[in-house]
Amino acid sequence: MPFLFGSSDTAEANQLARMIKRNEARKLASRIYTTDMSSSPEEVIRADLPAIIRHFYPGAVISYRTAIEAKPSSAGFYHLTYGRKDKTHVLPGVTLRIWKGSPAQAGDTQLGADLFMASRPRALLENLTESRARAGSERKTLDRVAVEGWLDRLCRIHGPDELRRLLAAMEEIAPHLELPEAATRARTIIAALLDGDKGDALVSPVGRARARREPYDPDRLALFTRLATWLATETFAPLPERPTAERRLHAFWEAYFSNYIEGTVFTVQEAREIVFDHKMPAARPKDAHDILSTFHLATDGHNRREIPRDAADFLRLLEIRHARLMHDRLDIGPGRFKETANRVGTREFVTPELVRGTLRQAFEVGRHLSQPVARGAFMMFIVAEVHPFNDGNGRLARLFLNAELTAGDCGRLIVPTSLRVDYLTCLEALTVGGNPEPFVGLVSRLIRFSVELPCGSWEQSVAALEKSGALKDAPAGSWGIASAML
Repeated sequence: MPFLFGSSDTAEANQLARMIKRNEARKLASRIYTTDMSSSPEEVIRADLPAIIRHFYPGAVISYRTAIEAKPSSAGFYHLTYGRKDKTHVLPGVTLRIWKGSPAQAGDTQLGADLFMASRPRALLENLTESRARAGSERKTLDRVAVEGWLDRLCRIHGPDELRRLLAAMEEIAPHLELPEAATRARTIIAALLDGDKGDALVSPVGRARARREPYDPDRLALFTRLATWLATETFAPLPERPTAERRLHAFWEAYFSNYIEGTVFTVQEAREIVFDHKMPAARPKDAHDILSTFHLATDGHNRREIPRDAADFLRLLEIRHARLMHDRLDIGPGRFKETANRVGTREFVTPELVRGTLRQAFEVGRHLSQPVARGAFMMFIVAEVHPFNDGNGRLARLFLNAELTAGDCGRLIVPTSLRVDYLTCLEALTVGGNPEPFVGLVSRLIRFSVELPCGSWEQSVAALEKSGALKDAPAGSWGIASAML
């Protein structure tokens, strides 16, 4: 134990004094000492704050906003219910706010000896009480937006029944806590979230969206907002549209490489026979149709430049393009949003019930982007990140990217095999780390690659790709061995 507490026992006090003299202990705060002689006082206190609470306030209940946040607030406060008098206990790096109130109740979680965490029903009631910040302090309760966000998160993680269980448990403990007004507010909020009734009583965007039956993923929305903000300040190099005579060959490479990224691998000659000669391999007809469908969508005069007018049109275009892209794969539900969760490794994409709402909200975040490349990159990422269908999401995302570019009279982007690993790595850096910089940097490199790719003839195009190594896999971080063309 790093903590030693001041004692009225003479022998213990003398022993502590000798330890301090020998530099074996030091004082952190009034009546609190530690044997940790290297860490900062703030680090020592926060490392085992419950030990301090148990010593000074045995039987205390971690309450109010702290029961939901489960850590000191951003302002450094930690809220407890204990005894019959409000008080403040200032420590290095954290301030304990002790509020008079009810002791531990049935359902409160015991955290070892002499310390409790308020149950979810209790935390809900406490955070729906009226409170105000005092000078030098903060409100002990979360605001309504945060409470509704917490309830929505419980619903997203555990399903609507979790809110019903929470409501039932709240009704049981409300009389003991004597918080009738908070109980009334809780009933109204949960009813609105579950049934949509009195949806106007909700104050948070995420709560109102759930009441409208359009719940969304707020964590993904924050990520999309970060990306849109970054893209809005970026300046991309010109990406001129291809001459008409070159567009079919360029679309071939778009389809070939887009499918290669997803693991649909053919030799260049095999892909050429599929697309231009309609020679379908007997052993892999569905894979061949994937390349052919991508090519048709990239060359269709209307589809290649159609972009959504609003959020509803975005959903419509997603369904239509996916139906055309995956028309030969009836097992994955062409044009139908997923009904079961999909994942890569241990990372899940947006859950099925949140797909429509998240896509709608994301579209609104990015609609202010003025540059075609910025809009295209944003659309590509949100489709890939939401992953709204059982399969085909990556190819679909790149089609939405290129539709934005074509609509803006720009050329279309290609992700060559040599940049496949970097492409996936940059998406991962944005998804997991929230860092848009590698992704935006890759887009700029793809612009240079796509501009320089010759498409005057088949022979010229293949020769350039082979010479640069763009048809070969390259390790992450190298930006591909097609660097000669970048």
